[in-house]
Amino acid sequence: MNTITKHYIDGAFVESHGHEVMDIINPTNGKVIAQVTLADEEDARRSIAAAKRAFGTFGRTKKEERAEILRRLHEVVLARVDDLTAVMVEEYGGTARFSRLIIEAAAHVFLSAEKALQELPLTRSRGNTTVTFEPVGVAGLITPWNANSFFLSAKLASALAAGCTTVIKPSELSKCKKITIAFMDEA
Repeated sequence: MNTITKHYIDGAFVESHGHEVMDIINPTNGKVIAQVTLADEEDARRSIAAAKRAFGTFGRTKKEERAEILRRLHEVVLARVDDLTAVMVEEYGGTARFSRLIIEAAAHVFLSAEKALQELPLTRSRGNTTVTFEPVGVAGLITPWNANSFFLSAKLASALAAGCTTVIKPSELSKCKKITIAFMDEA
């Protein structure tokens, strides 16, 4: 059984300030498969502050830099398809075939965002009006329990392509923290 007590904040794994522990249940057999220490307000404040600091640099990245990050995340997810599929089967109760398709789609979404980033002009003009697309700051990403890794990837890819930093709040019913850690370790 996995026990997750840390959150990835400001480039490091830190012990949760929160103390509430939640059991993660495998829906196919009702067994506890993990225990997760939930974040509290202090953990959220630290996460938001770290993302705001990171935005000072990341928000000024060029399209090419963000595209490279998106390609790297695609590679990281593809390299872990088997592991991530197993996690999804265990936490969601889906079949291996369906779960693998979802994980492969999660990997592909990073390339889709990279392609859109490359093709999208960041400045558009019409008549006397010019619109410039710029990063706006920290994006809060809240993901559901089902197909969590796909939703996390889709939201993360969009935010990174836009030049925004993120704070990710996966469903407390998910072992998604394990998936998030895999992304951060390898990206």
